[in-house]
Amino acid sequence: MNIKKLQKAKLRRQRRNQYTVISSIITALMLALAIVFNIAFFALANHFTWYADMTKNQVYSLSDTTNQLLADVEDETNIYFTVEPDKISDASPFLFYVYQTALQLESKFDNIHVKCVDIVKNPGFFKTFYTTAAQDIKTTSVVVECGTEFRLFNLEAFFVYDENYEKIWGYQAEHKFVSAILSMTSAQMPIVHMTTQHGETVGDDAAALVELFTDAGYEVKNIDLAKEEIDEDARIVIINNPVYDFAGMEADDAAANEIDKLDHFLDNYGCLMVFTSPTNAGKLTNLSELLSEWGIGFNPDTYVKDTAHAISTDGRAIVANYADKDSLGASLYLDLFELDEMPKTILRNAMPLEILWEKDPSLEGSKVVSPVLFSYNTAQTIQNGDAVSSGIQPLMTISRESRVENNEYYYSYVLVSGSADYTDPAYLLSNTYANSDILYNTMRLTGRDRILADIEMKVLDDTSMDITTAQANRWTVALTVTMPVLIGIVGLAVHIRRRNG
Repeated sequence: MNIKKLQKAKLRRQRRNQYTVISSIITALMLALAIVFNIAFFALANHFTWYADMTKNQVYSLSDTTNQLLADVEDETNIYFTVEPDKISDASPFLFYVYQTALQLESKFDNIHVKCVDIVKNPGFFKTFYTTAAQDIKTTSVVVECGTEFRLFNLEAFFVYDENYEKIWGYQAEHKFVSAILSMTSAQMPIVHMTTQHGETVGDDAAALVELFTDAGYEVKNIDLAKEEIDEDARIVIINNPVYDFAGMEADDAAANEIDKLDHFLDNYGCLMVFTSPTNAGKLTNLSELLSEWGIGFNPDTYVKDTAHAISTDGRAIVANYADKDSLGASLYLDLFELDEMPKTILRNAMPLEILWEKDPSLEGSKVVSPVLFSYNTAQTIQNGDAVSSGIQPLMTISRESRVENNEYYYSYVLVSGSADYTDPAYLLSNTYANSDILYNTMRLTGRDRILADIEMKVLDDTSMDITTAQANRWTVALTVTMPVLIGIVGLAVHIRRRNG
């Protein structure tokens, strides 16, 4: 009897030992499976860009505007990175952000392809881009190619920096990619006319301004208003630093009346941009009269100086002050208010402008005029070399006329800068200053479909997650409980088998 009990006890010990070994093996296998699963999932997530963007401003997600703008583009487009995929982060941690945005574009649009070619191992691949571009191609460069056209970007172009290039404010890769693709593929781009024959700054001397509009999906054309008609597809006419006046009623032929053509253009919901200087404003009698109908006046031979708010020692490269958020003028930079510190906007050799309807409100009618940029109250107004006044002065203004047709509102705009140097490449193409942001948003106001100002810069300073507590709890459960539950189920199965054995 004792022998039988001993045999049963021995058998139970053997079974326990077997189950212990099996349990240990299963536990080890489950742990190994969890590790393999995490590695595999990370690799797949990295390859197929699987992730949830919980940032408040959806920094790492494509906007609806991008989906709309590229929905009808069918041209095959390649986005080249100059290092292998596993070396993206090594080249620069910031390049990884750009790479992820490119991969999102590839996954969303069948005609967009992301390719990585190591420029060190295969420099000959980029020979075409070297031949036609003056820029160096680095391991952090990005090339967007469509057919025979391409756009070459340095990494810095995808981010917005403070003036010392020490801090990144925002992320604009989405904007850069879409603007490049549209500028190379759009068959019917909206037109921007730049007037000529009045001593304006055009052509190579206005390359920065032309580049800005080209990147935004516009076709830029010069126009001689005395001989040519404004194109029906034109949405903006730019008068850039004219020296001589525009012909008005005194023109020998009605077809040469330039002021009348501009007036007709504005009546058809166009947008006029004027960049002028104190030294030439006094010569622009007819143009000044046209602008007075929009509530904007010149102060010829007068400029603003502010040594307390300037980036130059002579105090003439003014750092502009911004308008109140609820004004028409502030609508051109509302997104900048979201930053911890708003970037500077620069106007050099700026003439103070007049808001005429503040003097005679009866002139207003259906038009509204608003300052866009001011000087600070520390500014001095200089005329003929003498300070004639001090205090706040409008340096840039915008005027809007609204009309209702078929129960819908339609608008015309006139933007006037008292500084012709507002479009200086040092200010316009720099990621430090907000000069280009204001012009982009003015383009948006014209209402064209292919305006990229709607793809706003993503603010990187705000790292908060825009999810509720309940949503956060669900994510916590999904990410931390799933694997332990699976292991628990397996353990329970082993336990039941042991008891039944």
